[in-house]
Amino acid sequence: MNKNLNILKLVAFGMLSASIVLIVLGVYMYTQREKELKEYKLIKCKIIKIDEPVRGNVELTFRDLNGSYPPFKYFVYYDASEGELEYKLNEILEVYYYEKDVSKSEIKDFINNYETPFIMLVIGFVFLIDFPIMFFVIRINKKKLSRSPSQNYGIKDSVISE
Repeated sequence: MNKNLNILKLVAFGMLSASIVLIVLGVYMYTQREKELKEYKLIKCKIIKIDEPVRGNVELTFRDLNGSYPPFKYFVYYDASEGELEYKLNEILEVYYYEKDVSKSEIKDFINNYETPFIMLVIGFVFLIDFPIMFFVIRINKKKLSRSPSQNYGIKDSVISE
């Protein structure tokens, strides 16, 4: 049983290390994404056309409300078996418009714009929370083992040999 507790302790420290790496990487990726999005222009656009040649693959055509930029296309993929497209014709949305390569423009949405850093941070924090819980479990099991050392050998105290 002591070997199992050492393995559990090793796993706990492994999870702590992984959580630190994931949190640091998530923060780094978030700041890099912020720098990248500063090169984009945040503009308000109207959806002027929705084309869905294949169910689940949608081509949205946007037009800048100010008329400063030409209309551009944005591609959206969704699971058609789970629901309908969340965008509607004539809907007005904020868009990160990238002049250098319009195909990299994207709709402003925190989860979609920061998906990878967000996932890394969530997993990192979950692993970080698990670390003290695992040590609590190790401590409880150590106390159980120290109270009845005969259990290590598979002999119960109530068994009397004649």
